[in-house]
Amino acid sequence: MQPSVPSAARTLHAALLRWLTVAVAGLGLAGCGLGLVYPRLDTVLGFYLEGLVTLDPAQSAELKRILAGNLEWHRRSELDRYSSFLRELAGAVDRGAGREDWLAAGLRTEEYWRRVFEQAAPGYASLAATFTDAQVAELLASLEREDGKERREFASRSPDERDARREKSVRRALERFTGPLTAQQRALVRAHVADSPSFVPEWLDNRRVWRAALADALAVRHRRAEFDARMRVLVARPDDLWTPRYRAAVAGRRTALADLMARLDATLTPEQRAAARRELLALADEVQDLARRRG
Repeated sequence: MQPSVPSAARTLHAALLRWLTVAVAGLGLAGCGLGLVYPRLDTVLGFYLEGLVTLDPAQSAELKRILAGNLEWHRRSELDRYSSFLRELAGAVDRGAGREDWLAAGLRTEEYWRRVFEQAAPGYASLAATFTDAQVAELLASLEREDGKERREFASRSPDERDARREKSVRRALERFTGPLTAQQRALVRAHVADSPSFVPEWLDNRRVWRAALADALAVRHRRAEFDARMRVLVARPDDLWTPRYRAAVAGRRTALADLMARLDATLTPEQRAAARRELLALADEVQDLARRRG
């Protein structure tokens, strides 16, 4: 059920520069109190998932167990890794990071995402294998309804309105680390948005392909070996199912963001560079502290 979890994350955050906040943006926690929200992330995702499909008491208990196990694995296995990465990123920002540095950081973040869903795939497959036909129909209808809502919201805004929202989102993500951007830096962000249009239509078309593949997988959920293999692709390797247009759009956005970050890095004032380094190190400390906690 991979789009369910990442969709929850997308609902909880707008991580256009997610490698800057990989330790938290990947979990939908950017800008929130990590110590307060992170230990409850399994509950947040549980509420979201149960809004997509009505579970019976045994399934609901199993979902809670799966999500709690995923969170504990993430705490033990991944948070120290994220903290180290953030410290490396702080050092790169302090020295001055170029386009290749940002591309490498983005690819590293994507690998962190893959690890999360590789670990989660067996639990989601195990739960989905217990769905009744009615639950399958409800889940697929809920996902289609959510995509329809996304499509209508996108269509309801003019291109200028979409650009303004994206520009604001990118600017706020950056200023979370650097403080207020200069006029030159705001112009760079504006140019980036103008030159790299939204790929929501490609994403929604790709979602339709993903939902069709999910429906096909759920139709064979009683053939566990085949079902588990299909669910691993759906959950952990959804890029295997990407349409050519969506794949090209993702690659283009990845490159455009790296270009933007390199251009911005060249314009940072000493105060902005120091602020970014300080914020990244503070985030690394907070993530490391979370890794030491239990419960």
